[in-house]
This record gives sequence, C-alpha cells and structure tokens, in this order.
Amino acid sequence: MGKKLDEYKKTKVRFFGFSFEAKSFWITMGVSVGVLLILIALTLFGVNISWYGVMFGLGFLIALVLACQLCKERNISEEYPYTLVWWVFPFSILGARIYFLIFDGIDNFVDIFRIWDGGLAIYGGVIGGFVGLIISCIIHKISIIKTTDVVVPVLAIGQAFGRIGCIFGQCCYGIEVTNKSLQWFPISLFVHGEYHYATNFYESLLDLALFFVLTILLRKIKITGIVTFAYLVGYGLIRFILEFFRDQAQTLYLGSFPVSQLVSIVCVITGVVGICTLLLVNNKKNTVKDSN
Repeated sequence: MGKKLDEYKKTKVRFFGFSFEAKSFWITMGVSVGVLLILIALTLFGVNISWYGVMFGLGFLIALVLACQLCKERNISEEYPYTLVWWVFPFSILGARIYFLIFDGIDNFVDIFRIWDGGLAIYGGVIGGFVGLIISCIIHKISIIKTTDVVVPVLAIGQAFGRIGCIFGQCCYGIEVTNKSLQWFPISLFVHGEYHYATNFYESLLDLALFFVLTILLRKIKITGIVTFAYLVGYGLIRFILEFFRDQAQTLYLGSFPVSQLVSIVCVITGVVGICTLLLVNNKKNTVKDSN
C-alpha cells in the first residue's frame, strides 16, 4: 500500500504542456470546487458575495502557478514569481486606480486609495504591474524582457478570469441590444433592466485564446522579446475592436476618443515594430554565422 502511494505521488497530471503532481493537483481541484460550491450556495441563500473579487483572486492564483512552470522556458528560477508577485500586485492595483482617475476625474489625493469604491482600469493595471516588474528585476538582477516573456501569457489568462468577474459585477458590458433575436447569452447580458452586448464575455474568451497562443510562442520561439511584443499586438487588437461595441457609460474618454482605443493603437504599433526589429536582428545574426 505504501509503495503504491509513493508511486501515486510521483505521477503527473499533464495539460497543455503543464505538468502537476497528481496528488497536489487533485487536492487543489477538490478544495477549489468545494469552495466555489459553498460560495454559490451562499449566493443562492441571499448572501452578497463579491464574485468579481473571487474571480480576480482565482485568476491571480492560477497565473502565479503557471508562471512558475513557464519560467524554465527563459531560464529563470521557478521560485522567482513568488518574489515578483510582491512587486507586481500592489503596483498593478495602484496603476489601475490612478489610470482610471486620470481620465474619470479626481477630487483629492485620498481618492487614489479608495479602491473599495470601484474604478480600476486594466491598462493602468498592466502599466503599474510593469513598473513593479522592472523594479523587482533590477533589484534581483534578472532580465526584464525575459521576465515579461514569461509574465504576459499568464497575464492574459488572469485577464480572462477578471472579465468573468466583470460579468458578475455587471460592468464593462457593451451597447444596448434592441434586436430581440439577439437578447440571449452569450450574445448579450441582462444588465440594469436592459440587454447589452456581452463584451466582457467576448474578451474573456479572446484573452483565453491569447494565453494559449502566447504559451505556444514561448515554447516554440526562443527569440527573447517576441512573446512580449506579441502580447501587445494581440491584446491591443482585442481591446481596439471590442471598444466599438462597448457601452459609453463603461468607457473612459480623452476628448471624444475612447482612451483604450488610443492606448491599443500604441500597443499594436509598438508590438509590430518590436517583432519586426527582433526578427531582422535575429536574421542578421544567423546570416553572419552562416557566412563564417
């Protein structure tokens, strides 16, 4: 019996190239499902559960676990994400709040810290998290671009869970749907007495797809920086397109232009230029090697 238990502990559960110890995997899955069922039961009995917070936390934990496994693709210590998180998390929250207030308006300095009132913007979170990542990498003398290559795939899956939280929180939805034939999920959501396009759900699916694409690129292409710039192109396109369907009340504006679309354009241009530059430099290096 003891021998069989030891063998079971050594067995692995594999999914999309990720490998987990079987015992830890199934215990974690069992506990997670149990907690979710309890939360659902409490919700049905009228207890007000912050599902946005639940999904945000779940996405963050999954991203952290996957980041540890992806670190080996760029020769980074698998323990480093546990250090990195202490820098990325607070800076991302602060960045998301400041970004929102810059374009929505701020009455006093204290407003920056009133995150319990809502008002967090994902682009601000990404920018703030990147600042925290840079500081951490400098302190621990780890390549910034290699670290971002590892982080951006799991950032995408974290964003996917976050948008599911938006569905529960009834935010980030699309414009009103007046066509009755389209008034059903997943095309639309019933929010505040009206049907709106489920742009939060659309983005969740697209972010999940982006995670898989970036993970494949990370494993197949060893040119440092490609994955980072691919994220900028991919997520930039996702947000740029979805903003056309976003409800105006759920959108931040700079003048008459949606801020997210302006930032998305910058991201896409930066990503395309970065990818082209890296490919040209890599091709030039290979040409020099072949000539020698």
